[in-house]
Amino acid sequence: MKDYRKKKPLRGTRDYSRRSYGNPLFVKQNGKRRTYDPKLLKIAALLAVGIVLLSTGFWYLFWSQSFRISDITIEGVSADTSTAVRQIAENRLQKRRFFVLPQASIFVFDTKETESDITEKFYLNSLEIRKKLPNTVIIKAEEKASVGAFLAKGQFLAIDEDGYVIRELTKRERIALVDLPDGLEGVAAGELGAESVGVGDIDPNTAVDPDADLKNSNPIPLILDWDKVGGAYLPGEAAVSNEILTLVLQAYSQLPDAAAAEVRWFTLDPAADTVDVMLKGGWHVYLTTLIPFEVQAARLSLVLREKIGDRRGELEYVDLRYDERIFFRFVGGDS
Repeated sequence: MKDYRKKKPLRGTRDYSRRSYGNPLFVKQNGKRRTYDPKLLKIAALLAVGIVLLSTGFWYLFWSQSFRISDITIEGVSADTSTAVRQIAENRLQKRRFFVLPQASIFVFDTKETESDITEKFYLNSLEIRKKLPNTVIIKAEEKASVGAFLAKGQFLAIDEDGYVIRELTKRERIALVDLPDGLEGVAAGELGAESVGVGDIDPNTAVDPDADLKNSNPIPLILDWDKVGGAYLPGEAAVSNEILTLVLQAYSQLPDAAAAEVRWFTLDPAADTVDVMLKGGWHVYLTTLIPFEVQAARLSLVLREKIGDRRGELEYVDLRYDERIFFRFVGGDS
């Protein structure tokens, strides 16, 4: 048996040049250029072009002059109402939607909000707002007819035939109301010093002759409410009951003939069925909705002729609210 213990083991020569001493945390630089997938490059290019086109289109639709509202057409209303409605619409153009988009753009302009803005100021029969490309807004409305002026808590309002508030009076309408009170307090009927006469005691053949030349100072009835409570009246809100308004309109047109004096204004009384009428000469007539106006007018004409006569200048009021008696009083309570 051979003894290998004395033999030295063979050792190979190590080749250190074949080992790598680079940092394994860094990518090996082999000198080759990095390549990209052509499909990814194409997608990126298309995406960039799309963003540019979308941004350009977005700007063109919402900020360019091409679709900026430049014409507001208003149809079916008076000149004064048209001016007010146009101002409301132009104010809407200055606002934005979603905090960014200008409502001056035909595509962004909010017709519903504009309708709401208008109906906050006007009580209309109808209202339609349409947009017409590229830059026109058409507002078509039908106004309610004003039959009277209503004053309460500093508000001058126009009311319709049903007693509802239409809008505030225009400057032109307020100027036309040439006979306005600085302040007015109602005179209580039947107070101490008043006289009365039985309805049956008056000769029906002594009525005051009508004067065709009499004309009321104000072009429409002026109704005052000194006892208004609560907040301001809004368009569409009832200001005067239908019964009271009917009485007011009749008195406005017919009372000058019956009283031989022009009507100045009407004051609403806390009693729901009463109207206080102020006439030229400083005297009052109290009317009620519970007795037909024609009956009250005839009684007024009779009592003026038979009981008042030449003392018309001393008269303080005539109260026609009671079916059996007519109360009247002279200034100072003199008989």
